[in-house]
Amino acid sequence: VVWGGCFGTTTLVCKYNPGRGARRWISEGQPSPQPRRVDRTMASEQGASSRKWRVHKFGGTSVAEAKCFQRVKSIIESQGDGTLAIVCSAMGGKPKVTDLLLQSVETAARGDSFGALLQAIREKHVDCAESILAPDAAADLIEVIDHDLSEIQDILRAVSLMRFEFEPIRELVSGYGELWSTQMMVALLKSYGMNVAFLDARRVLRIEELLTGPAVMWEESEKLLDEFMSGLAPGTSIVITGYVASTKDGKATTLKRDGSDFSASIFGKLLKASEISIWTDVDGVLSADPRRVPEAQVLSELSYSEAVELAYFGAKVIHPKTMLPAIDAHIPIFIRNTFNPEGGGTRIFETNERTVERKSIIAGFSTVENVAIVNVEGTGMIGVSGITQQIFTVLNNTAVPVKMVAQCSSEHSICFAVDAGDAAAAKRSLDEAFSREIAQGHIHAVTIIEDMSIVAAVGDGMAHTHGVAGRFFNALGNARINIVAIAQGCDERNISTVVSAQDTERALRAIHSSFLLSEITVSVGIIFGDADVAPVTGRAGGALSTARSSRGLPAGAGDFDADSHIGMALLTLLLERRKWLQTRFESDIRVRGIMTKSHMLLSDEPLKSPQQAMEAMAGASDFEQFADHIRTDQLPHSLIVDCSNDPAIASRHAAWLREGIHVVTANIAALAGSIDDYDQIRNERKTGESYYGFETAIGGGVPVLSVLKPLLHGGDSINYIEGCLSSTLSYIFGRLSPKDTGSTGVRFSEALEEARAQGLMETDPMDDILGKVLCA
Repeated sequence: VVWGGCFGTTTLVCKYNPGRGARRWISEGQPSPQPRRVDRTMASEQGASSRKWRVHKFGGTSVAEAKCFQRVKSIIESQGDGTLAIVCSAMGGKPKVTDLLLQSVETAARGDSFGALLQAIREKHVDCAESILAPDAAADLIEVIDHDLSEIQDILRAVSLMRFEFEPIRELVSGYGELWSTQMMVALLKSYGMNVAFLDARRVLRIEELLTGPAVMWEESEKLLDEFMSGLAPGTSIVITGYVASTKDGKATTLKRDGSDFSASIFGKLLKASEISIWTDVDGVLSADPRRVPEAQVLSELSYSEAVELAYFGAKVIHPKTMLPAIDAHIPIFIRNTFNPEGGGTRIFETNERTVERKSIIAGFSTVENVAIVNVEGTGMIGVSGITQQIFTVLNNTAVPVKMVAQCSSEHSICFAVDAGDAAAAKRSLDEAFSREIAQGHIHAVTIIEDMSIVAAVGDGMAHTHGVAGRFFNALGNARINIVAIAQGCDERNISTVVSAQDTERALRAIHSSFLLSEITVSVGIIFGDADVAPVTGRAGGALSTARSSRGLPAGAGDFDADSHIGMALLTLLLERRKWLQTRFESDIRVRGIMTKSHMLLSDEPLKSPQQAMEAMAGASDFEQFADHIRTDQLPHSLIVDCSNDPAIASRHAAWLREGIHVVTANIAALAGSIDDYDQIRNERKTGESYYGFETAIGGGVPVLSVLKPLLHGGDSINYIEGCLSSTLSYIFGRLSPKDTGSTGVRFSEALEEARAQGLMETDPMDDILGKVLCA
């Protein structure tokens, strides 16, 4: 009998043919015979502990199709042979084989047809085998797959009759994908002359189910593995099925989701490996989710503790349980990219100087989403022992796991984070348990705050480092993000905060930029002045006109003219010298937007070429959109450079300062225009934290302030300043009354025209003549 089960009034008994391996294996609790398995390497006498092994695990994306198998073969070749234990997942891609197998069980339990699913599984493997293997080897493997699919089909027929998903059947069926991909890998490696042996992990890996999940029976598993290894010839590598295992009585089971990574860690410990490499489709563990934080970086080094924390908070590269055997055996884990094998990857090992003393202090940032806060509040709780115990006893009895706890020192309230789906059940149970206390007013209420997320910062370097929490909360404050709850463990490795779900991405970007980017990383937007603008003609709706610039601007460069001065010169300078600034001053200046009166260009990535930027500048100008784009949460600083002389733009300076944007201006209208604008700017400079740079708007750009400030700071007094601070008036006066007594001066109108022709004047000549440059 394969299995017998009574479901209500229906009893099902299935019989088996003793020659059919999988079902006989279940019923007898013995390893399944391997009918025509691709590998039969058994020889010699060498146990697991007598070699120095290196474990390499390849995930589903690494063996998703024929090209992937070939890529994995190349990686294995580059590692050398004789000391490798290769763990394979089921074929991934779209669709994943494991998903199809589980779906076939679910479909059968509903009484629906599952034939198309099994056919899709067969086609995926047959196509791959025929692409990478010689005809004979492919035929042998396909025969094995067909045999197994026939057994699966018989099992699913029984499931369909029962209309019930029997868990042991799910465990058995879902593990076939690893059997097939591993045998395919063995056949491929053998075809290139590699000495490898196939190991069905169910033959040696024994586990028992505990409340916390699968637990390895180490002594029994090590004994079985040594027996298997004793039959291998020297120099033989082994290719092992991930994910699958056996119970202590020999029945098929799995290590559940992420089980292949767990398999790699388990076999690393059993084989006393020197290292474990997890090959996946990313370059390593990232400092944050790259879909939310474009600036996320690959972390070269993590401690086990940091990796566990980040994994809990949503880092998908490695699961916490995967690391437990490696941690116990002190084996380093490497996260590497199958599609970029030359990349450095991430090394996960014990806490050391490199993790504690890293410059950024923080290793990474992550989030837990779909969270609700349950708050228990009441003056009757103050000083009463046992309240917290009662609360968590109620939650335990309701099977509600708690993700985070925060309590004020007055004991007036305690709040905790739970999955959003558990919040109502938690509140209902607490209301019932404390109904008398609530009725008496000792506990005011049990309330729920919905649509929350937990944002966490993790790093060994946080311990005993002053100012980390202040920097963390300052970043959130600057991003205008309200904090609902705070928690930190006494090991100081993790700071967690609860924020509104709508602020999650902004919070993650803000704290990431505060800790992991250059100390001076600036998002820059440049507003061009009239001297940079030419009449607009050409492309409809665009900013293109024929370029007439001696600076070599391309045809169609639009708003830009031969008179291009401050704006164009600054853009060119910043783009050309960006790397130099990074190296010399650790300053990352990122020009992410440019704008004229009529058109603008916004870019998520730093601009790289002035010419390309000008050609792409076709969007209609929108000052609010421009400022919102420059002020981004993912970068710690934002700066707008106003190279115009437009009073309308100058009137926006105070608002930009108020929004936390630094402003540098050559626009004299800001300080020599409306007195209201001037007062607002002065007020924001005094009360805000944003910098306002205006020296180029004073005295025609003569560095008056940089000369005067050190004198004043040193205690000197400035009695008066004598000189002409306007280059325009200086030129005009010089032409009216030349120093050379033999020369005759020119008329004022002629001097004015000469000054304009030489580009010495403002766009509006009256700004020079009336002395606005000096007044600013």
